Amino acid sequence: MCFSAEASFAVGAALLPAGFYCVRQAFHKRLSYLGLAAMPIFFGVQQISEGFVWLSLGHGDAAHARTASLVFLIFAFAVWPFWLPFQAALMERQLGRRRFLIALTLLSTIWFWVLFYPLAMDAESLLTTNIHHHSIQYDIAGLPIYRIASKEVLRVLYFANVALPLAICSDRWGIVPGIVLGVTALVAAFLFKYTFVSVWCFFAALLAGYLCFVFHRLPHSPPAPKRDILNQISYGALEKESPRT
Repeated sequence: MCFSAEASFAVGAALLPAGFYCVRQAFHKRLSYLGLAAMPIFFGVQQISEGFVWLSLGHGDAAHARTASLVFLIFAFAVWPFWLPFQAALMERQLGRRRFLIALTLLSTIWFWVLFYPLAMDAESLLTTNIHHHSIQYDIAGLPIYRIASKEVLRVLYFANVALPLAICSDRWGIVPGIVLGVTALVAAFLFKYTFVSVWCFFAALLAGYLCFVFHRLPHSPPAPKRDILNQISYGALEKESPRT
């Protein structure tokens, strides 16, 4: 997150209980929303990890800064591109859209292999973390994928991967989070070019807090129809007593 270690820790600490509240609401109201409810917890852990990035950079500890950066980046580069279409697929009721979202979920695992896996294998040479204009900049320009595709192309694909699933989901409760994710990604991309990952994740973390309101307003799922056993017995008895014609 931008600004400071204190801000990162504060946002992370606030998001964790918010996430547990959302999970509890989803468990009682709509189990298919558990993945969406867990997002504030994930964002909370991510923001806390960036707090440790700030602290490590402040103390000139490059090794710990890389470790904390990898924790932050596994969410940015692997968890979110997978989790958002996965959750949208769980929420989706229309068969055609669900199939598309499942396919997108499977396809989105490629982000782990092209962005995060190389960093995890050789973070010392491929990842440079520093402070740029009061924000954290994760410099990954040495990744092999950039020899094939430009940063701009990858950024557009990433934006589509994380923003579109909830936006196109037919369930209206997912539309607003999806649209806001997309808008905040665009704002971060245009106004904070060099620190896009850090700043966008900050905006997305604030959105996760909004999910508390969503789950507070979320109605309970209608219970599955149950047959009244007494009525069935009575109906059966009447059938047996009625004369055949």
